[in-house]
Amino acid sequence: MTAVTPSRLPIWLIVSLLVNALLIGVLIGGGLGQRKAGPAMAGPGGEDMLVRGIDRAVPDEQRRAVRRAFRRAFADSRQERIQVRNTRQRLAALLAAEDYEASEVQSAFEDLRAAEAAMKARLHDVLAEQLATLSPEQRQAILSDMDRRDRRRRDHDGHRPPPPLE
Repeated sequence: MTAVTPSRLPIWLIVSLLVNALLIGVLIGGGLGQRKAGPAMAGPGGEDMLVRGIDRAVPDEQRRAVRRAFRRAFADSRQERIQVRNTRQRLAALLAAEDYEASEVQSAFEDLRAAEAAMKARLHDVLAEQLATLSPEQRQAILSDMDRRDRRRRDHDGHRPPPPLE
């Protein structure tokens, strides 16, 4: 009798599916994160909460000025956004490559962190400038709004028990 050697096709098929799923996740996740945040900020986090707080705590005229500043900052950050997109595409190509090189992927992740940091830095500067135009009471209202939404999110996500009933 001859020994039957198992085919390696199922293993390669599984590896291929995992790599494709990761690639799709990187590409879609990056695109959705930018779209969800809108022009003011890229992705969820404190900056996004600050922007929402400004929308709720600032009178209409000031809010329009803040939004104009964010639109300008978004337009001015075009090169940084292009760099982030190009770096994500390079990372996706490295992840999908037949010959995976961990050091190249690590380098691409470092480049991605740097590109995202440069993009965020420009927007943070504008955010700091716009917050300087607000009164201390308005900034406190923004912080209170952020704290309230953060507590609600944590309660909803089940990270901590709800407050006691009064």
